[in-house]
Amino acid sequence: MRILLATDGSDGALTAARYVAKVFAGDVEITLVNVLRNPVEYFPDAAIAYDPELWHQQGKKYSEGVFGATREALGGRVVKEVFREGVPHHAILDMSRDFDLVVVGKRRKPSLSRLVLGSVSQALAHNLQVPLLIV
Repeated sequence: MRILLATDGSDGALTAARYVAKVFAGDVEITLVNVLRNPVEYFPDAAIAYDPELWHQQGKKYSEGVFGATREALGGRVVKEVFREGVPHHAILDMSRDFDLVVVGKRRKPSLSRLVLGSVSQALAHNLQVPLLIV
């Protein structure tokens, strides 16, 4: 079984990783994905000061920390780690075609960003063509 585990290092994502480690034993291939949005999408006026190369470098550095925490929660059972930039649910939908299951963590607290931007898990639930597990 091939599992795509979307992670942002949040408590919900790490809970999902621990759940995967506990429930899916044996011949399971786990790929982690961390997707960061471009800040210009949130603040168009920031384009003046936006440096794509610096954003990419800092994003990769941030993702390394996210992947480290998630690997630890999984007990080291990760096959591959993928860093993407863009809209999270679009990137996950695009990658999902190669997997048997997509796993995401649920935010435990409502937030202003969820109201404004929407929920990644909600968007996946409506559009994913493979099974989705929301922990």
